[in-house]
Amino acid sequence: MIQNEKKNECAVLKDKTGNPVPLTGLDIKGCIGDVFSRVTITQTYENREEKNIEAVYSFPLPYDGVLLDFTVTLDGKVRHGTVMKKSKAREVYEDAVEQGNSAAMLEKIGDGLYSMSVGNLLAGQKVEISFTYSQFNIWNGRLLRFFLPSVVAPKYGDPSKAGIDDLQAPVTSSEARNAMKCSITVTGSISKCKIECPTHKLNRTESGEGVQLSVDTFADRDFILEIRTDSAPVPYAVTGRDGRGYVSAVAMTPDFGEDVRSVPRDLDIIIDCSGSMSGQSMEQARAALSQILTRLGGNDCFNIIRFGSRVVPLFDRHSACSDESLGRARDLLEKMDADLGGTNLEDALDMAYKTHTGECPHDILLVTDGQVYENQSFYDNAVNSGCRIFTVGVGTAVSEGLLRKLSQITGGMSEFVTPNENMAEKIVRHFQRMSLPVMNSEIIWPEKPDWIWPEKNLHLFHGDTALFFAGFSGNPCGSVELRTKSSEQKFSWKTDVPETADETEISDLARMAVRRRISGRTDDEASELAVKYSLVTSLTNYILVEENADSENLSLPEMRIVPQMPKAGFGSIAAFCAAMPAAFCGGAMNSMAMPAGFMGMSMAMARNAVPKKSRVQEEPADYAPKNGLRVYFDGLVINLKEMETADVKQLFAQKTIEALDKLGLPKIASDRLRLIVSGGISERVLFIMFLNRLMQENQASFAGTAAAEFISRGFSRLSASDQTLPAEQQTQFDELFGFNVFEDEEDDE
Repeated sequence: MIQNEKKNECAVLKDKTGNPVPLTGLDIKGCIGDVFSRVTITQTYENREEKNIEAVYSFPLPYDGVLLDFTVTLDGKVRHGTVMKKSKAREVYEDAVEQGNSAAMLEKIGDGLYSMSVGNLLAGQKVEISFTYSQFNIWNGRLLRFFLPSVVAPKYGDPSKAGIDDLQAPVTSSEARNAMKCSITVTGSISKCKIECPTHKLNRTESGEGVQLSVDTFADRDFILEIRTDSAPVPYAVTGRDGRGYVSAVAMTPDFGEDVRSVPRDLDIIIDCSGSMSGQSMEQARAALSQILTRLGGNDCFNIIRFGSRVVPLFDRHSACSDESLGRARDLLEKMDADLGGTNLEDALDMAYKTHTGECPHDILLVTDGQVYENQSFYDNAVNSGCRIFTVGVGTAVSEGLLRKLSQITGGMSEFVTPNENMAEKIVRHFQRMSLPVMNSEIIWPEKPDWIWPEKNLHLFHGDTALFFAGFSGNPCGSVELRTKSSEQKFSWKTDVPETADETEISDLARMAVRRRISGRTDDEASELAVKYSLVTSLTNYILVEENADSENLSLPEMRIVPQMPKAGFGSIAAFCAAMPAAFCGGAMNSMAMPAGFMGMSMAMARNAVPKKSRVQEEPADYAPKNGLRVYFDGLVINLKEMETADVKQLFAQKTIEALDKLGLPKIASDRLRLIVSGGISERVLFIMFLNRLMQENQASFAGTAAAEFISRGFSRLSASDQTLPAEQQTQFDELFGFNVFEDEEDDE
């Protein structure tokens, strides 16, 4: 795509195969008030091809943002989406697309990472998809930092490790130019504060409603506003209706003064020196380490651990803070660079965990952009370590979700720094936090609540907003008090819960409270609450389906993956491309080989269409499996390959073993598939897996058929977990095709 820099107008952006990229614009409108911020993002998709297409676009949102609304404007009609359990929403979406109808689905695929799927966008058709999220204002000292991410930088590792499907894993193109318009209004008392934007040059207008800030730009960096006040933030409380009851939220900013005695600590300073830190991010990391070294005290012990593909400690164990140890650290600072390859964050943290002796507080200060895929065990190990992790996210496109979650679950805190923000200020804040003893909270409500969040004591830090929720049968007017104490002093702060409340039957406040309460949970109650309160979580999706008049005559849509722009500040495009293989594409990162990921039928979809088989022994001419099972599928294959598109649509509308029976599935195979289903495997999933395996065993027969098109697409849309059967069911499944999985005899020798 060629960009008109003066007017920020986009010509038609095309991918490597010459297909127009369907995302044509991002329009962001937000309002920051005294209590909440509320942001609406509109993504515009346009099909400038002569065939129907399906667009998939993965993008970031703030970690603590709560999605509250989802609308689709198509052919002049505005419709609101519905929240369903994830598995059901995916079924509804797939069925709609396969049957020739249009559908849109918004799905949470990671912490702070979401994916939009727009199926059956017809030739020449345009659709606007809008979603709104809200979050509480959280002050750090006298700074309120408004964070709006717009791009996902390439990550190291395997997306499936983090539960992300291949089609939804973000891909980056050096040619992408995703235009973005952003308009933010600051209202209320904070509109009188000092407001700066370290990331963009803004247009500013003031009116009686507040301050409006706007920019036409590209989605290549996070959008940041710094709002500063001259006095300590004022505590506040708000109340909203929750059906027959009420929910109250209170926010207080503790001030411990100068009298709390600091404590000595063991400190591991972990610095990301992987390829993704090249450019401005590494400059910030050096600035961070320089500030850290000036803040270490005489009673502190420390170590510096650099990591990339390998982990390199400065000392064998924690070293006392001395002229010699600081001198070695400063020598390291002079030569430190982004030259250690991939992002092996887990091993770096594990090295730090193992040095925890328990003799004094052990903190970890992590400086990174967070561009790595991790699974749940990564977070479990952090909790079990007993260490507090304080993170400094650096760069123009930081992985906020990973870093904020890592600090929250360990009792630490996060800071984020773009190239034009003050690194020294962030390091000073972290050292203030680490120097104080753990300060647990106790909150006294005006009356006994039905429930509270957090359920456990919240660690308090000087100057950082602490947020609490509680549910009541009635409106809880009165005073609320926050208490804490150190070994030497007691502290308390008070505010009043107002008499007025948001009387909407299910207020946004109630929905935001439920989102906090079910965060991280995967149980049935959490899923049911998410559906009841229309919340998108790891268990639920937004979904909307629009029927097409000519659905019977539509073929399956062709896949178009919307690419990310390279993050700003990575260096030149040439440097970006040169760094990719070394930093990301080796080993586990092969799935991220980037430019092909958004060409026509995506690289991921092509991989899934012909998956690698398990290591098996080919069947010799006289071979019969141990259980005597031998199944011939010739009749079924013939019937499938001769089906017209309309017949295949009807078959895939059912996705049942019974439907395969009618096409000639041998009874012995039908019984075996039903046995596998009785073991807890979804019949819909097994239907797709069976047909995909059948197609792989008979590729010549299926080539170019309507059935092959539906089977390939169906398998590519299965989640990573659905594409793998448990061992017992996998053995039963393999035996249908005359294979037994076992070790090579040569290996045994």
